[in-house]
Amino acid sequence: MYILFPTSNSSLDAYAYAGYVKYNYYLFTPHHLFSNLLVYVFVKPLQFLGLEISELACSKLINGFFQLLNLVVFHKILTFLKIKEQTKLLYILLLAFTFSLWRYSTENETYIVPITFSLLSSFYLLKYIKQFKSKYVFTSSFFGVVACLFHQIHFFWWLGLFVCFYIYEKKVKTVLLYLIPSILVPLSYILVLIFYEKQELSFYNLMHFVFNDLLQGSVQTNFGWKGVFFQVLNTFRTFFQLHPDIYALIKKEWVYILPFVFCSVIIFFVIRLLLRGGVILEKENNLKLFIKTHVFIFITNYLFAFYNYGNVEFMVMLPYLMVLLIAIKYTINDILLKNLIVLLFVWNFSYGIFPNYKYNYYNDKELVAYMAENKEKIFIIKSATTRNQYFYKTGISDPKNIFVFKKLSNDSLKQIIKMGKMIYTDVIKKPEVFNKEKMTSIGNGFNFDTYTKEQIFSYKGFYGQSVVNKITE
Repeated sequence: MYILFPTSNSSLDAYAYAGYVKYNYYLFTPHHLFSNLLVYVFVKPLQFLGLEISELACSKLINGFFQLLNLVVFHKILTFLKIKEQTKLLYILLLAFTFSLWRYSTENETYIVPITFSLLSSFYLLKYIKQFKSKYVFTSSFFGVVACLFHQIHFFWWLGLFVCFYIYEKKVKTVLLYLIPSILVPLSYILVLIFYEKQELSFYNLMHFVFNDLLQGSVQTNFGWKGVFFQVLNTFRTFFQLHPDIYALIKKEWVYILPFVFCSVIIFFVIRLLLRGGVILEKENNLKLFIKTHVFIFITNYLFAFYNYGNVEFMVMLPYLMVLLIAIKYTINDILLKNLIVLLFVWNFSYGIFPNYKYNYYNDKELVAYMAENKEKIFIIKSATTRNQYFYKTGISDPKNIFVFKKLSNDSLKQIIKMGKMIYTDVIKKPEVFNKEKMTSIGNGFNFDTYTKEQIFSYKGFYGQSVVNKITE
């Protein structure tokens, strides 16, 4: 399911990361240091052997493979916890079809791979609790550190396990064994800084590189009503797809009403099961500190996602943590789990995975091709994703002739238009959908009403027709 239905609507970041690998332009990104490198070491040998495989396609395959690994590791954890065989399979299917995990397994993003190593870290903590072998302290930390090197968000997971080991033992030896692998983090950043970034080693350069995203303002924060709204919305979207696309799908093709009706029936059965009672029973366990540790990890990740404007990308690991805690603390009726699995599969495949695979929502490849053929012309484009598609196609990372509309002030736009007669834009007529980007973007108040417009060409996507106009004063 992961491999057969890759998304046809890759994100802004997905095109950027694929371009970094393709042109070896920015192979080590500070926030997820080794993510692009992993794709590079997979795809380049295949290309060297003469196989025609794109970096974007290869990265999606890698994420699908690592999501499968995540399920395998989680199965090992459940086996270690002596969960009965059928229930283990149901938990695995529940995770397999959770929307965020399924979605990012079909995309070139950086959130699936580190989960593998964090799960291994928790697995070896469990083994230590049962067998008290010192090697498991080191192994647990090592995998946690590797996870951090694939994405900094997993620092909270590593930290949670460190607190657990410290409370559990309170021995200097245990603390040191856990801390030793963490040396790999500064060492990796130092080596990249010196040998890849070609920068002088200094405290300022190192800190600026490690915390680049924060210092560059890439991390959005909002503690107002919008931040709360997106936190609640994206908590739901971690499990179920919820997007205006659903309305667009039903409006375009009536057959998409059928999954809605089917899932409504399933929801009715689930609610009836819950009201009947006795389907969720608490059970005895001797893993109270392990549970508290993973509750801490869950809460810190959830709060950081809230700090980051309710970022759904920072909640991708939460289903694993939630199911792990549920598996330890409760016995869940298999009928309830089966209904939830069917609900997840039908809803998320019908309204998320399959449409993302089948339809190209904007279909901007024609605009990208036109920009690549006309590098002497100036373009003012609606979407930053289109600019990254251009980078992936051409290798030009910072084109001086392409401007993203929402990033320009009113005065800047007027100055650009005055630069010459060959100004082209898709801003005037481009289909829009209500989404987070639209809600959070601040308009510059600029319009093209007073300018002369000449339609050059148009192209159609799932959302509707986009028109490229030439504008003059």
